[in-house]
Amino acid sequence: MPLFFNKILTEEIHFMVWNLTETMDELLELVNPDENDKEILESISHETKKKEYLAGKNAIAQMCLLEKIPIDGIEKDEHGKPFLRNSNYEISVTHTLDYIGVVLSKAGAVGIDIEKPRHQIFKVISRLCSKDELDWVAEDIDKATILWSAKEALYKLYGKRKVDFKENLTLVEKPEGLVGRIKMPDYEAEHKVFVQKIAEYWLVITY
Repeated sequence: MPLFFNKILTEEIHFMVWNLTETMDELLELVNPDENDKEILESISHETKKKEYLAGKNAIAQMCLLEKIPIDGIEKDEHGKPFLRNSNYEISVTHTLDYIGVVLSKAGAVGIDIEKPRHQIFKVISRLCSKDELDWVAEDIDKATILWSAKEALYKLYGKRKVDFKENLTLVEKPEGLVGRIKMPDYEAEHKVFVQKIAEYWLVITY
């Protein structure tokens, strides 16, 4: 997987994006799946999702190698959030047909998402975003994409299910930039929002 983008966001947060060019057979050779991987792959029916799983695992391993971080395995918690076994680092992963993105943090939870602008996003945000958020977007497809991607990244940062994207996750524009808010019974906080154009996609990281 060719490394497409590499950026140090802060001293404690680093992210990379790879161009996904490999076939399924090439990814299998790169990852060399263990028994747990094989069980997971057997449970996935769609080949694209299988490729995403393998590419994500390979990207995390590559990033840890480049960052010289020991890796004792990659697992998912009961909510499906990936984590590095026996590590203090937090990770988040995002997939598209063309790219794999990974963010690595030793400053707490993070979330990452990549979205390609498409007009269907307007239908999605009309149901799952507040009036203030929709007013901010207006008819701007790039803002619509960033808004939705930011909510996805906040959801990954929070890392638990049963989240109402309209009520519990909000995006606000402040003089210093975009801010994401999470308001749940067990967690309430504001998070910084980083936005980067990656080819024809928008990448968003919340931290």
